Amino acid sequence: MSETINLYLGFDPGGKRNFGWSVCREVGGQLEQPARTGRVNNAWDALDRVKVAIADLGYQGNARVLAAGIDAPLFWAAAGGRAIDSSVSLGVDPIHINGLRGAVVVQGPLLAKHLRGVWSDLVITESYPRGLWHLLAQGRHPEEYQMAQRITAGLNANTRRKHERDATLCAVSAWAAIHKPPNWQNLYQKEPDSLAPFDIPVSYWMPVPHPAGPA
Repeated sequence: MSETINLYLGFDPGGKRNFGWSVCREVGGQLEQPARTGRVNNAWDALDRVKVAIADLGYQGNARVLAAGIDAPLFWAAAGGRAIDSSVSLGVDPIHINGLRGAVVVQGPLLAKHLRGVWSDLVITESYPRGLWHLLAQGRHPEEYQMAQRITAGLNANTRRKHERDATLCAVSAWAAIHKPPNWQNLYQKEPDSLAPFDIPVSYWMPVPHPAGPA
């Protein structure tokens, strides 16, 4: 019997040709460099490319797609902005949900709905790659930081491949949603009276900030 392969997906919704996607394989409890990445136009195309990539890699028969991370708001506060966003914006540009592009606000929840239509028990987490990278670099999560550095090697944040890089970082949040490592938290549980556009279980796994700031 073939060994089961655990896969994690990451998505960075954007405009035309800027919707990044990534498929990462788990080896020894850690993510390895993404098996496939790319950029497409929309959520439906991203899902289609992911399914094709899994089939092309020969994983289809023995792969388990465990979780997906999406760089887009998957839930809102009942009134005003989300209180949790300040905790992932330390040291980077603050998040203002009402100021996000429509492609992000709409395509993220649509993608979550499409994903659950294919993998009905898929764990889905919101992510924020810039905030994630900043929090990992503070020194409180050395193993996860090294993993993030390793799997994004070659995906330059200053080129068009930044969307693939951000999608790959979202896969780190997906990995955390399954493994629940120490000093991580599910921010969704900290937002009272939250509202989601679809009846889909969501989460928001991010590292806990270092109390003293960057190391």
